[in-house]
Amino acid sequence: MHEKHIEDLIVRYIKDGDVVSIGSSELGEKFIKKLALALEEEHMPIDKISFVPTSIQNAAIASSLGLLIADINDVEVDVAIEFVNQIDDNFNFVKRESSSFVRDKMIAQSAGILIGVTEENGFVKKLKGKIPFEVATFGWKRTLNQLDSLGTARRRMNGKIPFKTETGHYVIEVDIDKIFSYEDLEFEAKNIPGVLETGLFVGFADKIITHGKKIQLLSRTEFK
Repeated sequence: MHEKHIEDLIVRYIKDGDVVSIGSSELGEKFIKKLALALEEEHMPIDKISFVPTSIQNAAIASSLGLLIADINDVEVDVAIEFVNQIDDNFNFVKRESSSFVRDKMIAQSAGILIGVTEENGFVKKLKGKIPFEVATFGWKRTLNQLDSLGTARRRMNGKIPFKTETGHYVIEVDIDKIFSYEDLEFEAKNIPGVLETGLFVGFADKIITHGKKIQLLSRTEFK
């Protein structure tokens, strides 16, 4: 996504006084920097914008740039922005990069408006491929074996070391050819002891922005 498009997104959806959160990801970190820059260029008082971080890195970047840090225990999020891998035309999406899917899902539930941002080829008719599951480290092999019934399950690795979320959990990725019912998959997975959260976000997004050769904005209201 070009920098100018990111700035346009900020100006369009984030207002003075909003509580904002950016989902944890590499693109999310870049967006936080653009947010602070846009606030400065628009001469908006930075202390009028509150930021709820979803990772230690997000918090460090936001704090270094002068953004006011807010706690999800004390506020509700006005605008959340997620950079996602796939999103369908029913506004369901899959996010694979995260420091904690538990945190990201809590932010998604809190958000008054959630904007899913993806590349053009990430806008699909049906979600498929790898779905991440955040799982407890205790008995993780049992959890993996049960998730394997949904597809091919593997524990995510960071080189030779098991990847751990900032909330102290493992991530198991399940390669699924095609998801026929997102709700059933969520229910079946979370019914497995040890599964804490998933990278599948069903019914949370309010708007979609796709980027590539062109920028496209879709809203739920356009489908009614």
